[in-house]
Amino acid sequence: MDMTYNDFLYEGYWWLSLLGAMHCIGLGIYIRYIYRDRNNNHKLLGAIFSLLALYFLTGLIAKHNTPIPLQLVFILIIPAYFLLMPMLYLYCYRSLHNIKRNISLSRHFYPALAFALLNTLVFLFNADFHLKVASVPQEFMSHVTLLGSIQPALLSLQTIIYFVLILRLLKQFKGKARRIHQDNLKDIKFRWLLALTLAMMSNWLVRTVLVLLPFYFGDTVSVTAQAATRLFLLLTIYLLALYGLKQITTAAFIRGKLTSPTRTNVSQKSSDQLLDSEELNYLQQIHQSDKKNEQI
Repeated sequence: MDMTYNDFLYEGYWWLSLLGAMHCIGLGIYIRYIYRDRNNNHKLLGAIFSLLALYFLTGLIAKHNTPIPLQLVFILIIPAYFLLMPMLYLYCYRSLHNIKRNISLSRHFYPALAFALLNTLVFLFNADFHLKVASVPQEFMSHVTLLGSIQPALLSLQTIIYFVLILRLLKQFKGKARRIHQDNLKDIKFRWLLALTLAMMSNWLVRTVLVLLPFYFGDTVSVTAQAATRLFLLLTIYLLALYGLKQITTAAFIRGKLTSPTRTNVSQKSSDQLLDSEELNYLQQIHQSDKKNEQI
């Protein structure tokens, strides 16, 4: 009975990871190449969903389909996750300040590059290890274990710092917005950024409680916990997609309302001018006929 349940759980976890990866890749391609922002911020948003796709794809990796130990695979992937929060911060900052210059290599990406270089150096200095687990030197595995213990903690620290920076940024913008306007396109942008930030924050909290804390306390991270984090993230992506479509529709409606009064006023002015000229012509004809009658 337990074996059947475990098989079902592993298979469900695999399909959940595949489904999440496909949806994130689809959203990333749509945002990157179809939905275009005037300030090119859609590139950052597309990259965020691409990183989420990478997270889902790690659920497809197993011992039988990777040439190197799983622990080494995950160590090599961890530096990519250090890009997520800097990209979210830059997306919020550029969107709120309407920055239009091209996105270049920011200093916010330096930690990810540093950890990627560090992991590469560890592998290069231990290049004599073989691909089989039994042939991996103990000293090399101790380095890998150290990296695997430190980097997730540093990633959580980075996440907390950037969440504080983003929430402070949104709070400052909201305070200025209340003094300037009530409900317009900037409010829609603010609500979207707030929803995106809260969605990422809630998923980080769920993953910390279900996966990260048990890992550091020495407990085994069950497949059920990993599947729950991916399921929660997948549902969050669905809600974000629906909310994003709603915000796009609302923004299009507001733009239509902002442009329609101008056209209406122009048409009213032209009609008023035409009506006035007719009235003037009619009055002029009456005036001329009165003059003729007086002469007669």
